[in-house]
Amino acid sequence: MNGELSFKYDNIMEETLGILGISNGELESFNSESSKIIENLKEKELNGEFGFLDVLNDNLDSYYELKEYSKNFENILIIGIGGSNLGLRAAETGILGSFTSRYEIPRIYYMDNSDPEKTHDILSNIDLEKTLVFVISKSGNTVETLANFFIVRNLMKKKNINLEKHVVSITSGGELEKITKKENYIHFEVPENVGGRFSVLSSVGIAPLSCTSVDIKKLIDGAKSIEKSCKCEDIFKNPALMNAVIHKLMYNRGKTVSVMMPYIERLRSFGMWYGQLWAESLGKNGFGQTPVIAVGATSQHSQLQLYMDGPNDKIATFLKVNKYRNDLKIEYEYNHHLSGHNLSEVITSELVGTENSMKHDDIPNVKITLSELNEITMGKLFLMYEMQTAISGELYGINAFDQPAVEYGKKIAHECLTGSKIDSEKKYINGKYIITSK
Repeated sequence: MNGELSFKYDNIMEETLGILGISNGELESFNSESSKIIENLKEKELNGEFGFLDVLNDNLDSYYELKEYSKNFENILIIGIGGSNLGLRAAETGILGSFTSRYEIPRIYYMDNSDPEKTHDILSNIDLEKTLVFVISKSGNTVETLANFFIVRNLMKKKNINLEKHVVSITSGGELEKITKKENYIHFEVPENVGGRFSVLSSVGIAPLSCTSVDIKKLIDGAKSIEKSCKCEDIFKNPALMNAVIHKLMYNRGKTVSVMMPYIERLRSFGMWYGQLWAESLGKNGFGQTPVIAVGATSQHSQLQLYMDGPNDKIATFLKVNKYRNDLKIEYEYNHHLSGHNLSEVITSELVGTENSMKHDDIPNVKITLSELNEITMGKLFLMYEMQTAISGELYGINAFDQPAVEYGKKIAHECLTGSKIDSEKKYINGKYIITSK
């Protein structure tokens, strides 16, 4: 299995962008600071603060046992939101493909949002008697997850489905842990030192993935294979460190938007995972880049005009694969320049066009190229970006592992659900300035 990852950063350099670019001297000046940052990270790892690295050494036997057990089911239902959903989804679609979960057994369904229409649609199209349900929440109190699970659980009880045999709980506390013990669900712990958005290679991602055709050992091995270089003190040998420094320097130059743009549909969900990782980890104390998720070449026909001719506040990351899993040749009996080419050549040419047009207009961009997209390279991508985010926290002088600003919104939602509807409308919902069409 080919598993090469390369990181190209020519198009942020001074020799390419002129005075807007970064000089070699600037990067070299970071080497002394980089040593301190890497030492700090290593110390935190020794102190047990980096659980996302610890899980790379977990024993996989219990996951293989779960894999065997899951062969009794045709469907897998994932109930979880945020970090309990996005990484798992990125891995599953990245490795298996965008449509595999719809047509191949096990069919995989994701119940994340508390949107009643979505939950209803899933439950109308899934046979719960043939379904293994994963309910995932580290705290065990995530409102959306509990709400959906309570609905699913109630339906299963009405159908006399044995919950012990059909529910896998991945949690470390709260209401979910209580009901897990009370009703004796299959259970996996979430390590205390693993935050949700850093949990894809923990039980949160690995347990459900083990029930698919994903090779979980190769996924973990891919992450391990890049770990050493992501801990290297030499900025020119460490892609996570280099990319963190580049984004920090570009942020200082006014690049407050980070565009993630894979040129392969299978990495669309990886962009969504990156969006949470980058925003929730680094958006603190007035700092932070806003992640924007795009997909080449589709977004060339919707967002590229803004990137090229709008505010000059963006740095783009392109994700490319050298070899697509499948390819198709274009055949057309009339004279046309597309005839005889493969689809892979078309999408690659569009990447070349976008990358070089940004370069021409002095829009900084970097590119990650994978030999092919598989478990090894997916594992490398996950760990590189987790390390890049941890390093960025050190560069900004902030804690990349908490999210204090979202707690107030949760408090208000709780008040709305526990208080009276009338009081909630008066306090939070009713407005003074409203335009209504009837």
